[in-house]
Amino acid sequence: MTLSSDAGLRTFANLRDLGGLPLASGGVTVPNVLIRSDAPYPADEDPAGMPWPPSTVVDLRNPTEIEPIAVTWPSGVRVVNRQVSSSARIDRLADTALIEIYSSVIRTGQHRLTAALNEFDSTGSTLVHCAAGKDRTGMVVAIALLLAGVEADSVIADYQRTEDFIAGVFARLRERRRIPAGTTLAAPILRTPREAIDLVIDEVTGTPGGAWGWFETHGGDVPRFERWVATFVG
Repeated sequence: MTLSSDAGLRTFANLRDLGGLPLASGGVTVPNVLIRSDAPYPADEDPAGMPWPPSTVVDLRNPTEIEPIAVTWPSGVRVVNRQVSSSARIDRLADTALIEIYSSVIRTGQHRLTAALNEFDSTGSTLVHCAAGKDRTGMVVAIALLLAGVEADSVIADYQRTEDFIAGVFARLRERRRIPAGTTLAAPILRTPREAIDLVIDEVTGTPGGAWGWFETHGGDVPRFERWVATFVG
């Protein structure tokens, strides 16, 4: 499911439920367990077409990105901030090649990635987001999907789907002055190159023990995440 609206930029531009993805072992992932998106903003309307709000929100942004545009979620929603990398901020690296950013995060910030994964909700829905819902979110979600046994081609395809909605993401960022003046849609930070997500997949699955070996080595809570996977794969 993909939902977007550009009517007044009043809701998420890059929001999707990751149910229905094919598993290497057969079957598909369960809806309303893992959701990914760009950042919410005050006065946004709730998205239509899916249960809302999520049970847990995992915000991957730097705290300084959040302060000017903080959202108050309804009571009962668990909100955690797990900063992945301050160097991944769109407003600082609009012209930097993504593969450079991803290489730095996946090879020096592994413990931050697993800390975000450790916050996934095994009894309800988890929304993962950053600013654009593309890079930091893309890395965390890709690792979660690999741990759940989603086929690698589907992990790549999901990552690259953001390209379809990047104009709306860009408009929301620009309206709120979250991207440098003069930045265009052609900026490298707004693309989804195959080599960037391949780097993440190769690094995670190339570890002894595969994705789970990588996860445990870098501080992942294996029993907790296994419970989440059991919910996600049904």
